[in-house]
Amino acid sequence: MPDDAQSHATQGAMRATGGHTGSGSDRADLVMDALKQRIIEERLQPGAKLPTEAELCRELGVSRSSVREALSKLAALDIVTSQRGKGTQVANMSLSPLVESLLLRSSARAGAGTGAVESVAQLREYLDLGMAEGVVRALSGTHHDNLHEIVARMTEKALRGENFQHEDIEFHIAMTSALDNEVALEMVTALWVVHSIALRDLNDDVDELLLETAQAHKRIIQAAEDGDIFAYRGAVIDHYRPLNMIIDRHEAVQHAAASDGSTESALGDSEDPEAPPEKLSAGDAAQQREAKRAERAADIAARAQRAASFADNADPTSRVSGVL
Repeated sequence: MPDDAQSHATQGAMRATGGHTGSGSDRADLVMDALKQRIIEERLQPGAKLPTEAELCRELGVSRSSVREALSKLAALDIVTSQRGKGTQVANMSLSPLVESLLLRSSARAGAGTGAVESVAQLREYLDLGMAEGVVRALSGTHHDNLHEIVARMTEKALRGENFQHEDIEFHIAMTSALDNEVALEMVTALWVVHSIALRDLNDDVDELLLETAQAHKRIIQAAEDGDIFAYRGAVIDHYRPLNMIIDRHEAVQHAAASDGSTESALGDSEDPEAPPEKLSAGDAAQQREAKRAERAADIAARAQRAASFADNADPTSRVSGVL
C-alpha cells in the first residue's frame, strides 16, 4: 500500500476508534470498527490484503490480543479471513452469518416444531415472488438448456424416490443469476442452505412430494421463458405448496398432542374426572387477541423507532446489534 494511502487509512482507522483504545473487549470492538472503516474507505474487495497484526498494533496503539480478538470476530462474520502464509485478507462478506443468526433466533422463539422451517420457507417464497418480474423479464424469449437439464434430472430422481438437493440449489442459483444482482444471489443461496438444515427433521415427509416439486420447477422455467409473469408466480406458489402442506400437517399433529396433554393434566387435577377442560369464553378470547395485537403494534413501533434512530446517526461501520 502506498505511504499516503496507508496514512489516510490509518487516520480513518483512528477516527473510527475515536483516538483512544478503551479497555478489555472494547479495544477489540474499536479494532473491528477501524478495519471496517479501512475496507469502506479504500473500497477493498474480497481477497485484498489487510495490515498485519503487528501493523495494526502499531497504527491503533492496541495489544496483539485485542487485534486477534477483533480478527476472530470479523472472521465469524465472513468479513476477513486469515491463512498461514497469506496473512489477513478481506473475505467474501457473504450474508450467511446474518441469515444463520435469524434462523437461530426464529428456532429459539418457535421452540420445538416446524416454526423455524415455516419462517425460512415463507421468506424464500416472498423473495422468489418479489424477484419474479425481474427474472421473467431477463429470461423471456430465451431458452436455457442447462435449466431444462437440471429439471430433467430432478424429475428422474423424483421418480426413483431420490432427493435432488444438489439440482435444487443449482436451479435456484441459475435462475437468480439472471438478475445480475450479487446481493440477491447471496441471499437466495444462504436462505436455501439454512432452509435445508431446518428441513432435516421433515425429510421423510418431503420425499412423498418430490415429483410434484420437480414439476413445479419445470413450470417455473417454462413460464419465465414464455414471458408469462402470472404463470411464473403461480408456479412459484406451487413450488412451495407441498412443503406448506407438510408443515400444516406437522403443526396439526403437534397441536393435537399438546391438546391431549392439556386434557390429561386437567383431568388429573380436577375433582370431577369427567368434567371437560375449561375453555375461554368468546369475550375472553377476543380480549386475548386484542391484547396480542396491541403488543405487536407496540413492538413494531419500538423496532421502527430504533431503526430510524440508528439510520439517522450511524455510519456504515456501526454494529447493528440491538437494533432489530
